[in-house]
Amino acid sequence: MKLNPILEAARDYPFAKLMEIKRQREAAGQRMLDFSMGDPREPTPAFLRDAMKAAVPEISSYPSVKGSAKLRGAIAGYVQRRFGVPLDPETHVLPLNGTKEGIFTTHLALIDPASAKKTVVCFEPAYPVYAQGAAYAGATHHAVKLERAHGFKPDLAALTPELLDRTALMWINYPHNPTGAEADAALYARLAALARRHDFVLASDECYADLCFGAPSPSLLVAGDAPRFTNVLAFHSCSKRSSMTGYRSGFVAGDPRLIGALARFRPAVGVATPDFVQAAAAAAWSDDAHVAGVVATYRRRRDLFLALFQRKGWQHEGGAATFYLWWRVPAGFKDSVELAERLLPLGLLVTPGSWLGVGGEQHVRFALVANDADTKLAIERLEGFAP
Repeated sequence: MKLNPILEAARDYPFAKLMEIKRQREAAGQRMLDFSMGDPREPTPAFLRDAMKAAVPEISSYPSVKGSAKLRGAIAGYVQRRFGVPLDPETHVLPLNGTKEGIFTTHLALIDPASAKKTVVCFEPAYPVYAQGAAYAGATHHAVKLERAHGFKPDLAALTPELLDRTALMWINYPHNPTGAEADAALYARLAALARRHDFVLASDECYADLCFGAPSPSLLVAGDAPRFTNVLAFHSCSKRSSMTGYRSGFVAGDPRLIGALARFRPAVGVATPDFVQAAAAAAWSDDAHVAGVVATYRRRRDLFLALFQRKGWQHEGGAATFYLWWRVPAGFKDSVELAERLLPLGLLVTPGSWLGVGGEQHVRFALVANDADTKLAIERLEGFAP
């Protein structure tokens, strides 16, 4: 039996490959300090765990794809508080089983593989799921390299009218994984104008929107576009802001026509969020105080690593957001893969930038998710590290 040719041709998913490296080394007796995946190791706040446990029913029933009114109301309340944008919980909001699931399946719902207008534009280096979703939907993936000279933000001059006319979907991601770069409202406005002029969907992955160490990050969604939010969608997640990766809960909001299409598509895939997870998510989106503690934790670890980088003459070339450092490969190392391999004997696992698409060949991504003790141990090991 022949499998889907996309699956047969695909390289290993980068983070699955990293987990296999970790498994093999730990099986051999080496304790690994893991800075590879963006998977927070902080305890999920107790009030969120309690909300979920209290909602576990005696009799379990299928949940609704649209989610509970309480959850959609909590999401709308968060967006209003955080970004000053009014949303109708009935027409503008749809829960997701985490942004990764939502991003992947959005390609299947919104792209016509028989159309000439089936290009998916992604800015790389990037989260791999944008390209993977495009491939499985029968779309054409078009990568646009992000340059340090542009602050790892899109160079709009590279977006030709011919490219935009055949674009069905464009993904942007700010604060940016992996560089930590941030977008401003002016950039969002220019991209939204292009989406409307050339009639494509502009989708903004904003799952790191609350992990900022300077000014708060804006959203693609703006109050002036309400209630139509024409051709734009924003994706958010509980995973990073609330240390809830295992809960698999997020949302998409924006153009009610697109939200309606996703709501019609999603029952066929069986991705409705369990009611007890929805209860925890509603509590998370209703509370902002716990997020300040999460940000303070990552700021503390970030400061420790940046001080190390300064002592060693190393460079973080990214921005001041997310829990990632975009470490420039120091002189004496060929590329990101060689640097990552040389860190393995120290028991340190990081992500080679080249595994995240074009433009990452001379950087590695440090995810500041290890606990404080492991962070300090990693810094001790790196003090003597050299080519």
